[in-house]
Amino acid sequence: MIQLELIRALARRGRVEVIRALRSYPDKDFTINELARAAKVPVMTTWRAVKDLKKAGLLRTRKVGNATSVFLTDDREKLKTLKMIPETDPQRTAAGLFASRLAQQPWLTECRLFGSIGRGEHAPGEEVDVAVVYDDSLTAEAEAKAIASELAGQIKAETNVAVVPLCVATKDMNRKGGLAAELRDKEVIWSR
Repeated sequence: MIQLELIRALARRGRVEVIRALRSYPDKDFTINELARAAKVPVMTTWRAVKDLKKAGLLRTRKVGNATSVFLTDDREKLKTLKMIPETDPQRTAAGLFASRLAQQPWLTECRLFGSIGRGEHAPGEEVDVAVVYDDSLTAEAEAKAIASELAGQIKAETNVAVVPLCVATKDMNRKGGLAAELRDKEVIWSR
C-alpha cells in the first residue's frame, strides 16, 4: 500500500519529472542544476522536489564541495514504489501517438507542442495542445480539422488523454507575427 505522504510528495509539480530523470541515468549523481536541466523543471522547483522526495525517503543527497549531489534511494520497498511511476509522461506519449498516426496523411507537414505541455508546466490530466501544420495545396482546412479531431477522439479513448489539435496551413506558418510567430519556436514532435 502506498503511503499518503508518498502520494503527496509525488503529486506536486516537478516531482515525477525529477524521479524520471534520475531513473533514466541510474549511475549518475546529479547536482540540483544538472537535475533541473535533465528533468526540464525550473531550478527552484527541482530544489523543492528534492527536499520533499528526500523527506519521503525516495532520494538521498550528499554534499560535494558547494554542491549537493542527488541520487535515488537504495531502499528496496521505496524502489518498488518508484517502479509504478510510468517511464514517460502520459501527455507527451499521447501527443507522440497522435502525431505518428496523423503522419499517415500526405498533407501533414509537422506537429508542434504548445500550451502548458510545450512549456513543460503541465499537471496530470491536462489536455495536450498540438499544432497540426498541413499543406493547404493537398487538403482543405475542413478536411484537416475533421481528420485531426477524429484521431484526437481515438487517442482520448485509448489513453484517456485529451489531445486538442489546432490546424494551421503551411502558408500561415510563414507569416510574420501572430499565431505563426508563437508556434514557430515550439517543440516539433513530428516533421516530414
